Amino acid sequence: MSFPFLQFLTSPWFVVLWFVTGTILAVYTLYDEYVINTNVNKALKWGWPILITFLSPIAFILYLYTCRPPGIQNKTGETEKHLHHEYVSPMFKKVTGSVIHCVAGDGLGIMSAMVVSRIFNFPFWTEFWFEYAVGFLFGWLIFQYAAMRNMGNNKKTALYKAFRAEFFSMITVMLGMGLVMRFVTPAVVGHPPDPNTAAFWGFSSLGLLVGMIFTYPMNWWLVKKGWKHGMS
Repeated sequence: MSFPFLQFLTSPWFVVLWFVTGTILAVYTLYDEYVINTNVNKALKWGWPILITFLSPIAFILYLYTCRPPGIQNKTGETEKHLHHEYVSPMFKKVTGSVIHCVAGDGLGIMSAMVVSRIFNFPFWTEFWFEYAVGFLFGWLIFQYAAMRNMGNNKKTALYKAFRAEFFSMITVMLGMGLVMRFVTPAVVGHPPDPNTAAFWGFSSLGLLVGMIFTYPMNWWLVKKGWKHGMS
């Protein structure tokens, strides 16, 4: 199977434009979260900018639609807090927050491991499991653990609850990314691209997007079960 319509992901002009746009939008989002839309969940205040850097306008539109109430810039104090809480309370928005938090943490670890793997020319399955392990540790010990601690859990309980949430989330994120790495990227590029190529960053962004889509149903289940709390 070939994917000729994805050739644009190998184009330097597209990839540079994509990441420059993503970086600008991420900086704006960070400013917005700390100056205007200040009631964003603490765990998401860095999750959104990280994912926006990789997914550019796609993640930014999700931020505006699911996490930034219209007119929030005109509210202050308890009124602002209440408006934000009401806006992010629907299930779809809660789950979106859970997904963003999950993919930002996992994705940062996966991308770091992918750079190392390509530099040292790891074979596919070695790379896959190395990325899985690093992504899991990033998600568990940094992002999920911090979120659970912010909810008032002690260290031991937070570690357990973070592990439980990360275990299920990571399976689906890595499944989506693994399918892109195994089947889509080789079909277009012919080999695993190196970190100094546009194709590496283009297809890494695609992998994160597919991973985000794959993990959405799992995060819906985790939020519904009460093991994750999403946007609110």
